[in-house]
Amino acid sequence: MLLTDRVNAYVDQNKPWELAKQEGMEGRLQDVCTTCIEAFRLLTILLKPVLPALAAQVEAFLKVAPFTFADAQTALGKGHGIGEYKHLMQRVDVKQLDALFEPPAQAEQAQAASEIVAPGGEELAPTITIDDFAKIDLRIAQIVNCEAVEGSTKLLRLTLDVGEGRTRNVFSGIASSYKPEDLVGKLTVVVANLAPRKMKFGVSEGMVLAGSHADEKANPGIYVLNPWPGATPGMRVR
Repeated sequence: MLLTDRVNAYVDQNKPWELAKQEGMEGRLQDVCTTCIEAFRLLTILLKPVLPALAAQVEAFLKVAPFTFADAQTALGKGHGIGEYKHLMQRVDVKQLDALFEPPAQAEQAQAASEIVAPGGEELAPTITIDDFAKIDLRIAQIVNCEAVEGSTKLLRLTLDVGEGRTRNVFSGIASSYKPEDLVGKLTVVVANLAPRKMKFGVSEGMVLAGSHADEKANPGIYVLNPWPGATPGMRVR
C-alpha cells in the first residue's frame, strides 16, 4: 500500500495526460509512462497470489513469463516491448461492495424481493387472519335485472336476488365492459354485508365482485365473477 500511495503521488505530480499535449515533452512523457508501467508490474507481482487471473492478463500485456517474487528485483529493461493497452479493471462500485457485506438472510431477502412479480399489476394486500376473512359475507347472487344509469358512463344498476325473499339494488362500475342485457339472468358473487352506500343515483346495497388489472390503460377489461352452473342465490362463498 505504501508503494501504491507513492505511485499515485508520482502520477498526480507528473500528469502524463498533460505532458502528452505539450510539444517537446515526448522524452519526459516516455520516462513517466515507463516508471508507471514498472510500478504497475511490481504491484501486480505482489498481488498475484490474491489476483491470479488479473496477473495473467498483465503478463500477456507486458509480454513476460509468469511472474515470480524474484521478478520484483529486476526491471523490464530498456527497449522491452509491451502489448496493446486494454482496460483490465473497473472501479469498485460502492453498492456492489456493500452487497458483499450484507448478512446472508438480508441478501437473500433482497434478492427474493427483486424477483417478486406483482400479480395483476399490484402487490398483494397485507396478510389477514381467517377471522378477518370470516367477517366478509360473500353470497351467490342472480342478476334479475340490469340497466344503464342515466347521467353516468361508468355505472350499471343491478337488481340482485341474494336468496333473501327480496331483491337488492347495487351500482357497479362495469358499464365499459358489459351491456345490461348480457348480464340479466347471470349468476355472480356479491359482498352481502357491506354497509349500504347512498349515492347520487340511489342507495347501493352491496358490491359485485369483478377482476381488473391495476393498469387499466395498458391492460383494459373488467371481468365480473360468474359461478359455475348449479350454484343458487344465497349460497355463501367460503
